[in-house]
Amino acid sequence: MSVGLLNTIMLLGLAGLAIPPIIHLLNRRRFQVVDWGAMQFLQISETTRRRLLIEELLLMLLRMGAIGVLVFALASPYVESPALAHLVQANRDVVLIFDGSTSMGLRDATGRSAQSAAQEWAQSFLDELHAGDGVGILIAKQQPQTHLEFTHDLSRARQSIPSLRAPSGGCDWPQAVQAAVKLLEKGQRPQREIILLTDNQRFGWADDASLMRWEMVAAAFRPNGGASAVLPRIRVVNCDPARPADPPNWSLAPLHASRAVASTGQTMTFRTALELHGQKEFGRPHRIRLEIDGLPATDLQAPTAAKMEKGQVPLTFTHRFATPGSHLVSVIVEPDPPAELRPPDYALKDWLPGDNRQDFAVEIVPALPVLLVDGDNRPAPKTRGTDFLRDALAPARDRTPVITARVVSVRDFTSQLLTGDLGKEAGSKPRVVVFCNVPRLTKEQQEAVAQFLADGGGVLVTLGDRVEAEAYNAELYRAGLGWLPARLEEATGDEREPASAVRPLPSSFFHPALDLFRESVAGGLGEARFPRVWKLAPPDRESAATVVALFTNNDSFLVEKPYRAGRVLLCAAPLNNAWHTNLTELPAFAPLAHELVYYLAGTRAAEHNLQPGQPLRYPLPHEGSTEGLKLQRPGEQPYPVVFDPGAQPDSHRAHKQAHAAGTSVVLEGARDAGVYQMCNAEGRVDYFVVQPDHRESDLTPCSDDDRARVAKLVPMEYLSTNDATKGALARTQERQEVWWWCLFAVIALLCGEVWMTRRLVRGR
Repeated sequence: MSVGLLNTIMLLGLAGLAIPPIIHLLNRRRFQVVDWGAMQFLQISETTRRRLLIEELLLMLLRMGAIGVLVFALASPYVESPALAHLVQANRDVVLIFDGSTSMGLRDATGRSAQSAAQEWAQSFLDELHAGDGVGILIAKQQPQTHLEFTHDLSRARQSIPSLRAPSGGCDWPQAVQAAVKLLEKGQRPQREIILLTDNQRFGWADDASLMRWEMVAAAFRPNGGASAVLPRIRVVNCDPARPADPPNWSLAPLHASRAVASTGQTMTFRTALELHGQKEFGRPHRIRLEIDGLPATDLQAPTAAKMEKGQVPLTFTHRFATPGSHLVSVIVEPDPPAELRPPDYALKDWLPGDNRQDFAVEIVPALPVLLVDGDNRPAPKTRGTDFLRDALAPARDRTPVITARVVSVRDFTSQLLTGDLGKEAGSKPRVVVFCNVPRLTKEQQEAVAQFLADGGGVLVTLGDRVEAEAYNAELYRAGLGWLPARLEEATGDEREPASAVRPLPSSFFHPALDLFRESVAGGLGEARFPRVWKLAPPDRESAATVVALFTNNDSFLVEKPYRAGRVLLCAAPLNNAWHTNLTELPAFAPLAHELVYYLAGTRAAEHNLQPGQPLRYPLPHEGSTEGLKLQRPGEQPYPVVFDPGAQPDSHRAHKQAHAAGTSVVLEGARDAGVYQMCNAEGRVDYFVVQPDHRESDLTPCSDDDRARVAKLVPMEYLSTNDATKGALARTQERQEVWWWCLFAVIALLCGEVWMTRRLVRGR
């Protein structure tokens, strides 16, 4: 048997035990003794004196005992004993945590999923609870979600279970257990339990990353290690105990695009892969469908087994978009397992449908707006260094250019150019700014670029002979705190000695903008000669900048840095014919210019493909109107977005609220994997995709060693739906609150204090 306290902070009231002794001492000093002659005949005997002293001490102890027991009662004491489990049935507080990950959708031969089994078990468990028991329900996902706040209404809890969302994405179990402990703090019962309903999947529970997270929360479950005085009892229920070790399953790898932004009519390349689990031989899937904006487009040709590597079969396809705007690309695979693995009533049902779909949001623009800022301050020169980039991006002979390029002198570069339209059509604000051999920027220009990056813009900086290194380092780099990716050291090389020129190193091209140039081909980027370039200092460890391409002498060619919501690329060489480079003469020059600006333009578009928990950023229309905005979350109906301009980001707010961030409306709480649709008053739809965790397709179950490792960190008991019956979940150690016993003791002590006081008065 053990004794504990629920509210240990109330023990501070024990300081009141000093009150009776203080009163006793003050009373003894209240009267001044004056001796007189006849007093010797009235003095009491020594025996009587000792009796009165003992009675006064007993009275003081009774008063101290009443205070001490009252404080002890306020601290909510409880007794834990196996015998109490058979004598009383005390109320308890329980939190049910449902595994909300994709693997819970795996069906058995009868078509019953692990989530269905978890719901049935939870309903039967709620039927066994008593009136007065408290219940809360959480969903374990990559960020835990509260499905039902803590309540004592058991009928409400039963009604909430059928409304659980379909499983999707991954889950973070340690964080979910932490959320359950916090939810239990709203209860007042000493009997506290957390029941985890899962499918025994190893990923998310006992893989290396999950074990590290368990270690981080383990301290809260050690005795006196956490804020809670009562540690909850944790029980893990396996809702799919009959699942095979490696069930057959098809899945799709994450979908990627050659670029997140493209112009109308451009061909975009998409890549994914078929992943095989539980199948030794490759068999083509039943069907692979391509959908655009939720409508069927075509069937994709299934790849052949000859391309399979490490259980993956690459799948590549192309598509052209004829209309501008936001578009959703979806790939859906309908597998057909081998005949010997099909249940009798299979009928082309998938065993794990949640991982057979991948979505990707792309943005298509009529023509990509790019602003070119030239470092030549002459009023009207016949030629500029930016002419080469302008002709590569928007050739004069092209009547329908995919890029709208405008050239301005650095002297004429103002903040209005970054917020106004470059072309005649509305909505052509610059997506990318290119600084070509600019000597320096004024204070106002620097602030305009910083705000442009904060709004998700992309910046490309190319260096040349006009660049003032001291100004760049002091005002733009600022010891790594500015938006310039690297510090400029000096211009190296001799343009009169082309034989010693450095070249780009194709083996270092692992950046998305340089994929086209990784192979050494005639006229490729690897054949470019740069007799003179700027030497860039290596990025600091504290800096977020990274070198994305090298020269043949291992100096930096391209350095990238994310800054606020935007990106900056710094090129150590001029992107024109300066310093006798042959870059502009190569066939690779125009593709290089296009790839760089399209990559930088994709900064904003990357916000349409998110990870769970990232906010949704919707750019305001040109007129800044927020009326009529509606959001449709996965599996829900559209609802109007409540816009609060003064609201602050808060992940615990209602997800229907939004707040302003620059020129965007930001909605918090995109936690469920799937497709989100934002529709404005004109009917334009913008797509956002919260990407699922493809590792959920690995259905490897936990072994006994895996479960033991987790239980060693956080004490828990493992059960299954077969043995987790009422008997298995019966209270082996009953916790019974005894504060009301303490109140009886206080009453008894007060009665004793009154009796002792009357006795003292009569005796005197």
